[in-house]
Amino acid sequence: MCRKLALAGCILFLSSFSSAQFSPREKTPLAPSGALTMDDLLTAAKHYFRDTAELPMVQTTTFSVTDSSGRRSKPKVQTTSYLFQGYSRQANGPQVNIRGHVSMWAMLHGSKMIWVSANNALWTSIPGLALYAKPDTYKFQVRAIGEDLATATYTPIRGCSFSMNERNSRWYFPDDLCGPSEFQLTKDLAFQEFSYEASGLPAPVKMDPFGRCTLRRYHADVSFQSVDLPGEKDPFLVPKEVTATLETDKGTIVISSFL
Repeated sequence: MCRKLALAGCILFLSSFSSAQFSPREKTPLAPSGALTMDDLLTAAKHYFRDTAELPMVQTTTFSVTDSSGRRSKPKVQTTSYLFQGYSRQANGPQVNIRGHVSMWAMLHGSKMIWVSANNALWTSIPGLALYAKPDTYKFQVRAIGEDLATATYTPIRGCSFSMNERNSRWYFPDDLCGPSEFQLTKDLAFQEFSYEASGLPAPVKMDPFGRCTLRRYHADVSFQSVDLPGEKDPFLVPKEVTATLETDKGTIVISSFL
């Protein structure tokens, strides 16, 4: 996947959402008899990654830092209410809406953990972007894992450079998504996990708490769970766990979220 992001987001500071019913995956699209194709993934995506209903969720995000000597600082935790809105092809971008309780002092100084929470909330929308990337911008490859699992990988055709917004060192999301994206699926085309590996590294960046440093690796993982909503005939997928790992010459940052 290789594309410039146009982020449509809303970060608020109040919360009051209801819950949805989570259930095992059912009524999944049937797997093809032959090799997995791009059309098969798009068929499954239309079934699972729908934007016909909004789902209120609670996201608990942990920000962990380990310096180059291996010493780990005390993790910071932020709980936010998160309105998952799926991905709309018409909007041509991810939709992120999170709400969290922070102090007035933190609001005035720009709450770091709200930015960190938004980072992982944004990652939950990226699988849809990867699936609908233009076919002429990547190579598509399928690999079987045993009898029940397979991976589908999108690899950019052109070379990539890496950058992150230096005007806000509390923002840990790449300016461009340019790197291999991979989906893990069951044999009945149920999406299990999504992963992204940034290309164009190492690269100089500026981010808290390291300041200016060299980013050596950027990796993100998203796992899915199935939900049922009133008025929806079929279950669809929402994020379950998100982890972004940033490895630098000064240490490693891990941002993990559970929903």
